Amino acid sequence: MKKIILITLVAAFSKLNAQHGLGKMFPTITGETFTEKNVVLPAACKGKPTIIGICFTKSAEADLQTWLNPAYNEFVVKRDTTNSFGVAVSYDINYYFIPMLNLVNQVLEKGSKEKIKSKTDKEFWPHLLFYTGGLKEYKKTFEIDTPEQPYFFVLDENGEIVHVEKGAYSPKKLSAMEEFLE
Repeated sequence: MKKIILITLVAAFSKLNAQHGLGKMFPTITGETFTEKNVVLPAACKGKPTIIGICFTKSAEADLQTWLNPAYNEFVVKRDTTNSFGVAVSYDINYYFIPMLNLVNQVLEKGSKEKIKSKTDKEFWPHLLFYTGGLKEYKKTFEIDTPEQPYFFVLDENGEIVHVEKGAYSPKKLSAMEEFLE
């Protein structure tokens, strides 16, 4: 009986770790920042930890926006903070938000991009990546079970996914991401 319980726990833990691409290399995504710079992920991020936020639907975009200020202030604004051990921490990471448009929005690409850009502070423009292309392969790769929520991927220096969060911002989720950057 103990052996069955142990096998079940190991299988459940393995499945949990495999979800949303954990342990896999982040797939290639090509896009353009709102400052008109072409970016190919994860190649552009090699050598630094990276946080990538992705949303697949309009409803997920609202939750993605809840992350903009807190994550930007914590990870991008170059400031020293103190972690729970009293040690000064300063992050040197790559940071991107990607609203991935569906086919309907791709037809209206120019208008969609300009609409998003006009509603976004200029300081975020280098971190917003405008992507148009297929969504199915990314939903499959990331095992997206709730496309109505944004997903946040923490990549190591090599582009491997080491942590995933989803949904609206919370301090607890931000802290969980920080643990993989320290």
